[in-house]
Amino acid sequence: MQYELFSDADFRQETPFTGRTVCLIGSFRSASKTLQKKLQTIGAEIKQGLSRNLHYVVMGKDVSADSLSSLQGLVYNGYTPKVLSESDLDDILEGHYSPYTVPEQITKNLHLTLSHYLAGQLSYEGSMNPLYMKELYLAPDVAGELYQMLGNRGIYANAYIDDTTDALVISNASLQRLRDGQTDDSLRYIEHLYNQSRAQTFRYRMTSEGELLGWLMTP
Repeated sequence: MQYELFSDADFRQETPFTGRTVCLIGSFRSASKTLQKKLQTIGAEIKQGLSRNLHYVVMGKDVSADSLSSLQGLVYNGYTPKVLSESDLDDILEGHYSPYTVPEQITKNLHLTLSHYLAGQLSYEGSMNPLYMKELYLAPDVAGELYQMLGNRGIYANAYIDDTTDALVISNASLQRLRDGQTDDSLRYIEHLYNQSRAQTFRYRMTSEGELLGWLMTP
């Protein structure tokens, strides 16, 4: 009787794509199906659409506007699959692995930017009190008198963020840091809570203490 001491799997070399999910977007020199088969031979699981469960996105030419928008949406919400070009893919297929390896576990890693602020910026127009009965988070470095002023308008103010929070109030200094591409402890706190949560999208409305005070002081 012959015994097989080692299977082919024992000699299979790990690659950056081993156990990783990959999506191809755009057009390539080779047919997409040919590239998919090559990727599968080195351990990749091919996905047909962009999603938060991707490790890699291989980007070719003539990527559709919808695909670019979807990719931007992933990044906006803290999901950052590694984007590879066709040249990167050629390099990997030639066995040059080290620059391209990513962790197997996919995690959210949102970094707040000015885009997040502007996309969710509160509007104070169209209603006498658009924040009535809303729950606001006030960052630690905003003006303390806001608590009483908001209470007088029937608005709840808290020093924490939870599932009932409707909007985030950051300081003028934090807003300036976002404009400068920087961060601070208040912004990192917001990032941390979102990254540790089960939320799949960054849904919060945002405003600054200056904008909020300006509205509260308007006759």
